[in-house]
Amino acid sequence: MKDNREEMLPQIVEDRLQEAYDKIRRGEIRQMKTQNVSGERTVSKKSTVPGKKKTKGRRSWLSAAAVLLMVIMIPSAVYAAVVYFQKTERLEEGILTYEFAINYELVPGEYRVKAEYIPKGFTDDDGYGKYYGENEEWISIMPVYTTAELDRINSQITVNGIDKVEHTELSGMPADVLTLKEAEKNRSHTYIFLFNENEGYVLNIAAGYGLDRKELLKFADSLKVERIGDGRYETEEEKAKRQLEEQEEELAMQEGQKVWDTLMGLGIPEEKIIPAGGELYNDNGSCSYTLVDYEFLDSMEGFDKEDFFDFTRFDGWLNPDQTLRPYTRQHFDKNGEVTGEEKTEQEFLRVTIKAHCYDDANPDIPLHFALQYVTKTPDGGVTWAEDFYEAVPAEEYYLQMDDCSVYFDKAVYVNGAERSHFFYREMKAGEDLEYTLLFVVDKDREGDFLLYPVGSNYDLWQTESMTPEEIRESLQGYIRLG
Repeated sequence: MKDNREEMLPQIVEDRLQEAYDKIRRGEIRQMKTQNVSGERTVSKKSTVPGKKKTKGRRSWLSAAAVLLMVIMIPSAVYAAVVYFQKTERLEEGILTYEFAINYELVPGEYRVKAEYIPKGFTDDDGYGKYYGENEEWISIMPVYTTAELDRINSQITVNGIDKVEHTELSGMPADVLTLKEAEKNRSHTYIFLFNENEGYVLNIAAGYGLDRKELLKFADSLKVERIGDGRYETEEEKAKRQLEEQEEELAMQEGQKVWDTLMGLGIPEEKIIPAGGELYNDNGSCSYTLVDYEFLDSMEGFDKEDFFDFTRFDGWLNPDQTLRPYTRQHFDKNGEVTGEEKTEQEFLRVTIKAHCYDDANPDIPLHFALQYVTKTPDGGVTWAEDFYEAVPAEEYYLQMDDCSVYFDKAVYVNGAERSHFFYREMKAGEDLEYTLLFVVDKDREGDFLLYPVGSNYDLWQTESMTPEEIRESLQGYIRLG
């Protein structure tokens, strides 16, 4: 069965062959209809004569096997119409790869998927394949891989970080339930793939960690799929155009990466780092900020709960003396690979800032700040840190709020929808406002960051449209604590 490539027997045919072999082995096939030379049908019966060799029974078994062998020897093209694709899979070092041999003689379909069971409390987004509960409870049945889509992605689906693959059947289809490595610790999503070779599609279900597994499987076992139309494969011209566009995007990304690498090597211009007492302007020059003073504190004693953006985040993390409990953090390199994990002590950083309004054309002045972590350059300067730290998801730790301030003692937008503007104030031209911010920081990283107004230095990310020199020049800048 080789013709310059290895061919596979469609699974449905393989299943039927195995069923037939099983029957033969169990003796269920007791007679075999054959044709004599004249075309007349005869029946070869099993011999029952004591002491006589069961030659006819053996011959019947061999005849059945011969017929099955003939089925196997028929070129696979004969079975091309049986299935839309044949799937193989391999799991190597946590990388699961599905590969599909597509039957291009069959017309791709377009499909609608509907779940007949939805977990209690979930809402449907009106046919877009997404269902939402609370917190991390959500389900998505997107995308639906048709054979046209499989062809577009080079007939391959890859999932990384796999610990275990459970083969089962859901909604009448072969299905794989995937478990990621350290899923509980990392609060990982759950993935399920359902394969329908006879109808020509692969369903991909993703679900948030918070959803009960039994509920997810019940949902996945209730799916009804309807073919709503025909799809089509890309023409050679369309495929060539798409591939050219993808190549251009890849080249743009590579050029952007070169700009980024150069930028990281050059670092933050010294003139863009403002010392305490100096003025740092916002992106349009309508307001300036001056660091008045700062202090690292072990306790939040004396700070009003009402001035915290979301005090509920501290539930379970405060000791009776209002100090913070340690949390478990993971250290990631610039490629997102975990390089370490450890318990970490934390503290508060209090900063006092004076804002001055120069232009009140847009009186809603942003007063929110964030930490920019940096690292030393060989020439003694600083550049943006590419490694990063994150809390272990299982601890449900959210205190550092993306390295932004968690407390603002001059907040006026504190109720309902207004709270999204918690860190803003209306100011008149010429007006000054002195205010206090609090940050939650790791004790061992006190000297690793600068301050900057949230929403500024946006051009740092424009590496595909600006040169390193242009980016450095356009930065609003940062404030150094010491």
